Amino acid sequence: MPLPHFQFSVLSFQFSVLLAFAAPAFSQATFPSPTLTSVSPLGGKPGSTLEFTLRGADLEGPLSLLLNDRLIPLKSIKPNVFSIALPADIKPALYDCRFVGRYGVSNPRVFEVSALDAVVSPGTNIKPDKAVKVSLNSVIEGCFKSTSPHWFTIDLKKGQHLTATFDGPHFDTRTELLGLLSAPNGRELAHMRAGVLQFTAQADATYRLRFNELMYRSGDDFGYRITLSPSALPAPVAAKPGPARSIQIGQTIRDSFLPLGLPHTFDLAFKAGEKFIIELHSHQLGFSTDPHLVIENLSKDAEGKETLKAQAEVADAPAIVPAPTINLPSRDPSYAYEAKADGIFRLTLSDNFQTTLPFELRVLKESPKPAPLIALNAVLPGAKTKGGEIGGSNVLRGGIAALEIIAPNRNTLSEPLELKADKLPAGVTCLGGFIGKGQSLGYIAFQAAADAPAGASALSSISQSRYVNYAVPDAARENILYRTAGSPALGVSTQASPALVQTEKTDIFEVAADARLEITLKVTRHADFTDALKLKVLGLIDAAKAPDADIPAKAVAGKLTLDVKALKLAPGDYGCILQGPAKMKVRRGLEELTSAEADAKKAAEAQTEAKKQLDTAKADPTPKKDELVKSATSALKNADTAKAAADKLVKDLTAKAAPKEATFIVCSNPIRIRVKEAAKK
Repeated sequence: MPLPHFQFSVLSFQFSVLLAFAAPAFSQATFPSPTLTSVSPLGGKPGSTLEFTLRGADLEGPLSLLLNDRLIPLKSIKPNVFSIALPADIKPALYDCRFVGRYGVSNPRVFEVSALDAVVSPGTNIKPDKAVKVSLNSVIEGCFKSTSPHWFTIDLKKGQHLTATFDGPHFDTRTELLGLLSAPNGRELAHMRAGVLQFTAQADATYRLRFNELMYRSGDDFGYRITLSPSALPAPVAAKPGPARSIQIGQTIRDSFLPLGLPHTFDLAFKAGEKFIIELHSHQLGFSTDPHLVIENLSKDAEGKETLKAQAEVADAPAIVPAPTINLPSRDPSYAYEAKADGIFRLTLSDNFQTTLPFELRVLKESPKPAPLIALNAVLPGAKTKGGEIGGSNVLRGGIAALEIIAPNRNTLSEPLELKADKLPAGVTCLGGFIGKGQSLGYIAFQAAADAPAGASALSSISQSRYVNYAVPDAARENILYRTAGSPALGVSTQASPALVQTEKTDIFEVAADARLEITLKVTRHADFTDALKLKVLGLIDAAKAPDADIPAKAVAGKLTLDVKALKLAPGDYGCILQGPAKMKVRRGLEELTSAEADAKKAAEAQTEAKKQLDTAKADPTPKKDELVKSATSALKNADTAKAAADKLVKDLTAKAAPKEATFIVCSNPIRIRVKEAAKK
């Protein structure tokens, strides 16, 4: 099945421990921002209309679902339950599904579009006699709302094969599934292992399927979507090392590691003056692997006898500097080379974890263009937290938001990158960004007009994004897992920004390597925001050591001073932004309150009218008086009930809309700095 614009990976246990103390998305930021914790169902059929349940926070003012780059309108049925019509022409695939509403766009969850019919578990099929009938070439959709297993039956003919597959991380769910197929008499015939159950019927019969969560956990996070196929999976083939294969500059070879850590070998011929990059990818593709690459110089004598001389044992990709806010370890080796003479490299590769998972061996003439980029959400620099929070990327009205951009697999030959984005939401301008030569981290910023409408769009110029997969209150007790998705989405929130921070000039600032640079800032404040601002310089050095720009309370101007010598910035071009927290009171649900107040006014008018009708009925001199009084009394009772309900709703929404302090993330426009050689003394 094709996977357009979609990638998924959960970091393996070994590295989830290392990531447990990385700063989470939107750490300590409490401003309204949509968050999706689960969606149900996990998939649908093209052309179908679904009752779709979304769970999370700040899902007010629903507008649409964003499936990769496609917006699908949401029709409210009841709170957090919507009707969606999947287009008939949408292609079967896995999609990043995001909610779009008043406060912008949410984090993504996985949604599958499939041509197969779905059977939905009602949740009452918790005993064999309550089993639900299913068939081949379909999917089973369900969620464990209790610790009880779910039962199904399936009719199979003699010789007919069944393959049932499910991968929890694949569907962005916490479910670890156990499955059992049994005969009508209860005898166990097949078990699900590593998400796969395979069985070939020995006789015509109605067989039973039993599925349960491994640890009997339950709740909205424990959904499943199981595919029932009549095709058997191919049996694993024992592999052994063969002779060295030829690979050329510009070629990519896709294969799988050999078992027991046995090596693949490739010979790469090159000419003097050629530049190329050797990359071995597997961990970055989402697999729990640790690729190992050895490069040797190969020569042959007149008799064809081979001699190998060590060139390099390639280490994992170097750490990204400055360090990103989410740790992005890569166990994939990369090697850049400029040939001084003709030669042949012997490449030997294997997996230190001894898996048989896929890999890609790439020999590139130059760094990929456009460069692969990974977007990370805004994080408050230096925020102290015990856990990880889910977040989305939204720009507030009248403000600037920035995405942290990682360019993996960069090396000293890598050219500078201008960061751009198009196909933006209405009312949003891309301010750009920059990653210097040989660097791997930068920021791209966006500014929203003061009247920008709520909305969202996918930033297709950025190929990947990374998010906290599930909120973790305490990383000391539970590992933080991260989800690698396709292109990030940028949303627009109708919430106004506390402040707009801009440099007085947008030109490139030039400074000598041994000098100080002063940059004048101007601040446009929201009427309710008067506090001082402390903004951290991000993108030059690690955030923990980066300088600050202090803007006094109520001030509309400030100054950033950079001691270039102290920062140890070598001559070259750099990009950075300023970012920091701003506290301001927020009133949530004002639109709902305004609507409820209007409804309460109408209910009061209806109640007054009903009272008048009752008074008129009581004064009626005709024989119809009793009938009129009875009807008017009933109408008044209904009006009283409606008025009481409307008043209660206004009271509840008034309490919800009471001003509460929230912490926002304030960003500046991107800043370009050109460091020149120090003047000779």
